[in-house]
Amino acid sequence: MRWFAKYPYPVLFIYVLILLLTTFFDHLIIHYLYEVLNIPSWSVKLFLMVIFTIPFYIFLESVKKQQLKNFTYQMEIEKYKLTLENSTIAAFIYKDNAFLYVSPAFAELFGYTRKEIYEKPITRYDLLTEEYHEMISTNVKDRLDGKKVSSKYQVKAKRKDGMELYVDLYPSLQSFNGQNVIVGSAVNVTEKRQIQNELEKSEKVLSQAQKIAGILYWEFDNVNNKLTWSPQTYKLFGLSPNIKPTFEYLLSKVHDEDRCILINSREKELTGENVTNIYRIILDDGSIRTLHSISQCLLDDNGRPIQTIGTMQDITDRLVEENKLVLTENRYKSLFDHNLDSVFSLDLEGNIITVNEMAIRTFGYSREEMSQQYPLDLIAPEFRNEAEQLFVQVLSGKPQRIQIQAFHKEGRRVDLDVTVMPITVKSIVTGVFCIAKDVTKQKEHLKTIEQLAYKDHLTGLPNRRKLLELMHSHMKEAKNHGFMMAILYIDLDRLKIINDNLGHEFGDAMIIEAGKRILSCIRKEDTLARVGGDEFVLIIPNISEFDIAIDIAQRILEAFKPGFYLEEKLFRTTASMGISVYPAHGEDINELLHKADKAMYLVKTGKKNNYKVFENSIQEQEERKFLIQNSIESSLSNGDFFLVYQPRIDVKTGITSTFEPLLRWRHPSLGLICPDEFIPLAEETGDIVLIGEWVLNESLQTLKHLHLIGNTDIRVSVNVSVKQLYQSTIDQSIKTMLQRYKLPPQALELELTESILISDEQRILDILKNLKSLGVQLSIDDFGTGNSSITYLKKLNMDVIKIDRSFVTGVPKAKENAAITSAMINLIHDLGMKVVCEGIETEEELQYIIDKGSDEIQGFYVSYPLVKKDLFQYLQREAINGPKIQYQSKN
Repeated sequence: MRWFAKYPYPVLFIYVLILLLTTFFDHLIIHYLYEVLNIPSWSVKLFLMVIFTIPFYIFLESVKKQQLKNFTYQMEIEKYKLTLENSTIAAFIYKDNAFLYVSPAFAELFGYTRKEIYEKPITRYDLLTEEYHEMISTNVKDRLDGKKVSSKYQVKAKRKDGMELYVDLYPSLQSFNGQNVIVGSAVNVTEKRQIQNELEKSEKVLSQAQKIAGILYWEFDNVNNKLTWSPQTYKLFGLSPNIKPTFEYLLSKVHDEDRCILINSREKELTGENVTNIYRIILDDGSIRTLHSISQCLLDDNGRPIQTIGTMQDITDRLVEENKLVLTENRYKSLFDHNLDSVFSLDLEGNIITVNEMAIRTFGYSREEMSQQYPLDLIAPEFRNEAEQLFVQVLSGKPQRIQIQAFHKEGRRVDLDVTVMPITVKSIVTGVFCIAKDVTKQKEHLKTIEQLAYKDHLTGLPNRRKLLELMHSHMKEAKNHGFMMAILYIDLDRLKIINDNLGHEFGDAMIIEAGKRILSCIRKEDTLARVGGDEFVLIIPNISEFDIAIDIAQRILEAFKPGFYLEEKLFRTTASMGISVYPAHGEDINELLHKADKAMYLVKTGKKNNYKVFENSIQEQEERKFLIQNSIESSLSNGDFFLVYQPRIDVKTGITSTFEPLLRWRHPSLGLICPDEFIPLAEETGDIVLIGEWVLNESLQTLKHLHLIGNTDIRVSVNVSVKQLYQSTIDQSIKTMLQRYKLPPQALELELTESILISDEQRILDILKNLKSLGVQLSIDDFGTGNSSITYLKKLNMDVIKIDRSFVTGVPKAKENAAITSAMINLIHDLGMKVVCEGIETEEELQYIIDKGSDEIQGFYVSYPLVKKDLFQYLQREAINGPKIQYQSKN
């Protein structure tokens, strides 16, 4: 029956459908049944009619009752509506997630029309903010289920226009004609809630402010003699909140000297007077705090005291800060008055307010005169515009610093380093402070220092540091305007001779005069700098054609031709110059100087007294030189060096007595390098020492092999560099090698350059003596080409003298060479030494040398240098075939 009442129309539809199906089955099944059963059709139809009439009757009765019930339900709701329709109560009836009724006041509260609420429909979710949806759903469900829930709660609602409201809801469960609905009302408490929030906020702010300010609140009930303290007051005195405070307790904590203040103030309070006191208290830990109190008593209509209200504030820290402030002010005043720099205070218009004593001394005015001066009038004209702009920046709150010149009262200029800073009070600039340091003397010292730093002390010309700065400036200017800039690197020739023979005073005088001579040859815009002992660099800026630099170089050469008179004596010197040009030869300062220096060096190592413009070939030579110097050590390790050996023949026997190892280098990238190229470079780098040790070791090893196969009379003659002799252990190293290979010392001959003969260093002389004492033979190579002395030749006690091939070439037809060679052979024999003539290439030369009595010969005529294998074969053939030369002396 419940289904009939709740869903009458669907039930009616089902009933009609059954009738139709019955009619259908009547024709198909029922008609068939009464034929089979032999029952009259009218009885079957009557039976069916009774069966279907009874449910239909029941259905109609159910619908009638349900309609009566709904009518009663609607009447009850209508009665409720009539009660609320003209009321200001925002009421509602809610059921099945929809509003069955809302009062006009409810619709107005939420900004909807009642039609919108019914037809949309508007649900509780549309009227409440999201955070309350779950709470309301739970409340509605629990209320409908009969659970006990709150009869009032506050929610945040939202109107149609989006404005949020605070609403108090008063829902209740009601039954209308047996149906449960939620009936309730909504009260707008937004304004009340806002007032409450503001009040809570104010109370919180006040409490926080009192806490921050350290204000302690207290009340005294004069009627009941009861004292109440705020929590902060308990905290100050270190008391538990459970202890009741009393005036007597407070008085016991007051400093003895201040108790009368508190007693007297209480008497004043009883008259209603506003009382302010400052007194000290002593806490349990012995610390003393100072309190500031304000109190007033409230009186009744009869003038009797009812309640006293007061505040206390711990001002101990404030008093400390105030004392610090006083101290700071005194220090500031002392700093201002006694500052060693001039101090001014200015107003916002730039007028002088106060000055200290140092300002009076610095400017020469009296204090009264200074106060009448305008600061800009004291500043030199060229600095005033900058000072005005700076003052504006300081007024915007930015401290500034400036270096200016100002006028003393007497008219002289004073250099000042001025710091200007704003006087700020509560973030507002109220004035300006100026601290001016007199740096006049420092400026003068800086000029002197700058002159020392940028000037050459001897000539007064710019030095290298200044040169680099000027080059940078001129190069930038040339780049901006499309000009060229030339660099002349100038070196004075033969200055060392003057220094060595006449002393550095003459050399310095020569440098000064040479600088003057160069200055007379250059343009006004050119700059000459001295960068070293006898080196100058000339900058020729802003040139449009290269010939200008060439012309200046030629004028310098001409200017040096007359020579220089120093102390009435004529001295002649020349100049070697190298030239590089920006941007053709580079755009880097150091690169230009380097290339000009390299070009000058080529002139210097040539005929001197000339100039040369840098060329790429110079750079290529430098790169090759750099590669060679940096490859020596690695090539020694990699086996790129090798030896060839040239035999030396004993004239009397005609057989080989000695072989000389000659160093060769097959460079991995440069190929075979001539010894004349790499030996001088090895001398420069010091790698000649490593090379010499390697050559000596390889040579002795080869000699040992020859001795082992029977050539025990043969010797080896090894060239030794002077730098090797500077090694204090070379004699010990040679002794160790001889012992290692078990060779007799006399089998080793060391060839020394002729320059060793003029060495007077005791260290080298001692090493040579040690070598001689070992039994090692000593020889002089290329004799006659140097500046050797016969005295030293005798002093060093040499064993062998090798005459250079330049004296042997072309004899006997070359009469001069023949005479020199003959004389040297005789001289060497007279000194008791053996003679070896080098460079024998023809039979005529050989015969002449033999005739003149040379002991041994060496040269291509005898044999070209041989690799080790060929040397062994050469000696083997000699042993089989006999002497290669059999000339007899005609003498």
